[in-house]
Amino acid sequence: MNRLQSFLDLAAGAPPERDGRHFRTWQRVSIQVQREVRWLAVKKFSTANLDRAFTMVVYSSCHPSHGQRPMEFTYDLGDPAAIPMALRLIGRSLQARLTQISVRFEEDARMRRRFAPVWHMDILSAVKKKPRLLIELLAREATMINALIDLGTMRDERMTKRFLKSTLAAARVLGVDSDTLLDLVLRTGVENLSHGRILEDDDAAATGSPDAGIGSSEDRDHGSPDGGGQVADAGIVPDVHACG
Repeated sequence: MNRLQSFLDLAAGAPPERDGRHFRTWQRVSIQVQREVRWLAVKKFSTANLDRAFTMVVYSSCHPSHGQRPMEFTYDLGDPAAIPMALRLIGRSLQARLTQISVRFEEDARMRRRFAPVWHMDILSAVKKKPRLLIELLAREATMINALIDLGTMRDERMTKRFLKSTLAAARVLGVDSDTLLDLVLRTGVENLSHGRILEDDDAAATGSPDAGIGSSEDRDHGSPDGGGQVADAGIVPDVHACG
């Protein structure tokens, strides 16, 4: 638990809730944790179940939530707009992810074709038709990150137990080792707190703003944004949160 103690020590020096820098500090932590967790998920995914594999690829390509002041740091899966926002202008990042994945199948031409970047719209459409797992992935991720931020803010035993429990639940749905996920999340938190780097431009961190480098040209894929499609079934969200 040395990593946990390092996180707690650094969090003790972070700006308090009433400080204007509090949101920007934990916003950066949240964004980086979202990116790292999604990359871990796609590195470990299995192709045994193609529906799940496609969902993991789409999940790993979702734009991280930039949150909303004063204290919202992740997607709110109770909001019907959350899934369309996460998938907004996802075309280029999904193609890039599929390019990374398809090279893994050098000796399996069939699987390489299935994950070829040219099929990104078909893969996205398939996931939108069965969004339950994507919703659960984002919900578990959000619960874990919010627990991490609460732990960093309050630093007590109750918050520690809540964070460890939420990380274990997230690891199960992600299909990754819980100790690996725990170490990744804490390490990312430590790195971003220790660097002391705060997003300088609040406008650049507006709610749902796409990652840097994602251009508006993606909005022209088939004449509409990739995110414009099926709205998430919010009925799953109470079940997800009730379990963790």
